[in-house]
Amino acid sequence: MKDNLCQLLFAFDYALIPPGHGDEASKALKTFMTDVKKTNKEIRVSAISFNEGEEIKVVNQPIEKVKLPRFGVGSNSTGACSMLDKTSKMMDDIGIRLTDTPEEERPSKVILTIVVFGRDNASKNCTYEKLREMIALQRDVYKWQFYLMTDFSINMEKLGIAEEDTIMIKHVKGDWFKEPFKELSDKIVGLLQG
Repeated sequence: MKDNLCQLLFAFDYALIPPGHGDEASKALKTFMTDVKKTNKEIRVSAISFNEGEEIKVVNQPIEKVKLPRFGVGSNSTGACSMLDKTSKMMDDIGIRLTDTPEEERPSKVILTIVVFGRDNASKNCTYEKLREMIALQRDVYKWQFYLMTDFSINMEKLGIAEEDTIMIKHVKGDWFKEPFKELSDKIVGLLQG
């Protein structure tokens, strides 16, 4: 394992961020990235969205080169969320890529954060049970760390992600995203510096 290398993975329901909250989400995510960069780790980022009909694009870029999507533009007006299908596919793809990577080049930490609003309602190939088993395998055998950022607590229970690793998004007046992304950055920075 490459001790100074960390792989951040994001499965992100970004199209369902309501108009008017996109700038908040962008600012919060940029602040998160700035905080994580201060760890002096080599950080690579891969991300997908689970918008219906969108192809999975697994990128593997240094955190300094990541371009953020435009949030809150309402590109998914159906409310369809295929979180189970897209997250399981990403985990499979990343797992295969890491298996094919020489051991001395593999990241010492792999951290997957799922950001989801509401519940999965459009997956066709994966169930909560299957994804929960995949998460347990990667966590227990390969030592991946999982975080969940959601506005719907049942996701935590169905995915088997611990309460202390779940960050709730509250639909309150003002900024929905500043505090959740600050909490996520505190957790990840603590993990990387620990």
